Amino acid sequence: MKTSEALILIVAVAGLALFCAQGLLEAWSALVLLGLVAMTLLWHSQDTLRETMRTKEQTLKTQVRSSAKDASLKQQQIMTILTNIPSPLAMMDSYGHLILYNEGFSRFLSEEGEDEFTYRDERIAGEVQLFLKEAYLSENAIVRNLCYNSVDFQCLSVPIQENGRFTGCLLVFQDITQAMEKERMQKRFIADASHELKTPIAAIKGMIEILNRDDFDDPKTMKDFHIQIEKETKRLEMIVADLLKLSRLSMSTLALELSPCEISGLFDSLIKEAAPQAKSQGVIVEAEDQTHETFWLDEQKIHQALANLLNNALAHSQPEHIRMQARRQDHWLVLTVSDDGCGIDAKHLDRIFERFYRVDKSRSRASGGSGLGLAIVKAIVSAHQGEIEVDSEIGRGSQFVIRLPIRSDAADHPSPAEHSPHLPELSPQNTNAGASS
Repeated sequence: MKTSEALILIVAVAGLALFCAQGLLEAWSALVLLGLVAMTLLWHSQDTLRETMRTKEQTLKTQVRSSAKDASLKQQQIMTILTNIPSPLAMMDSYGHLILYNEGFSRFLSEEGEDEFTYRDERIAGEVQLFLKEAYLSENAIVRNLCYNSVDFQCLSVPIQENGRFTGCLLVFQDITQAMEKERMQKRFIADASHELKTPIAAIKGMIEILNRDDFDDPKTMKDFHIQIEKETKRLEMIVADLLKLSRLSMSTLALELSPCEISGLFDSLIKEAAPQAKSQGVIVEAEDQTHETFWLDEQKIHQALANLLNNALAHSQPEHIRMQARRQDHWLVLTVSDDGCGIDAKHLDRIFERFYRVDKSRSRASGGSGLGLAIVKAIVSAHQGEIEVDSEIGRGSQFVIRLPIRSDAADHPSPAEHSPHLPELSPQNTNAGASS
């Protein structure tokens, strides 16, 4: 009962008592009137209470609906975020059930069903299943690497705790294939470079040990050894110089110096440079410029790339004819260097642009190449935002095709710092690739 209602009841009792004391009202009548007043006040109080309860109930229902709507909205937002995260992601509870996973995680499942998955479910890929088991049993943060379907993943388990108790964990699978491939390439490059350095060093060391023998007395062999040592020393010097250039250029980008370039003049210069070696090998080198145009290129570096391909064909393909061609195809300048030599086995074509990769290691080393020629060609083409591909068949020769985007002037070329790969500057005599054939 409210305070105001209690005051009314007190006043009513006092009034009726006064009337009874003065004889104006019978006692039983006063009691009846008092009962009526009390019932009226009680009914009014209950009615007010019911109205208050209805108001509070309505307010509570509104709050509950609002909370449910907010919770639903937040859940939708969370699911949207999880669905659009490219990395596979899942959440596991304290019983080992996968209570939540996104579409990326589905790649690890052989089939999906309405029932919940557990970390022991056979429908989960074996490698992933082992990681889930370790994450569930350890209840600690874990980082592991695994490979599934030729894709490398870094797996992270983040434990979730409530009041000091393990209540589950968040599982994240990050695709690190590119990073792992770069690491493997770096290791392979270091191993290849070390091997390239060890070969001439071992040859020089062996010949010096023979020359230093007390009983050695063979002037002809001594002369041959001196010639061979000089040859291996030059080769060693060339490899070291190339490696130093690669190391130096890894800290900066290649700046192209674009200028108007006539392809006919470029071809004439290349043929003139290759003439002595071509003549000694009985090889005919021809060139055809079907464009008869001027293009904006870094002429020196395109010259270097074509010289690499030309020298590569002369040194390793044993051809009778080598043909260079330039033509325009839509918005591309297409440069082709083809030969009718021994060709390249298809199994090598995906790797011939790698540094130090050689198809025929013994013959390539005998020619004095550093094994960097084709890698340099690809770097130059990439710097021009172009493409290069090779088509070859054993016994029928090889064809290297370079496609460069045609620009009307130097302003069409974006900042070299944004697009230029690392590239060593090699002199023409050091451009044998040792990888073509």
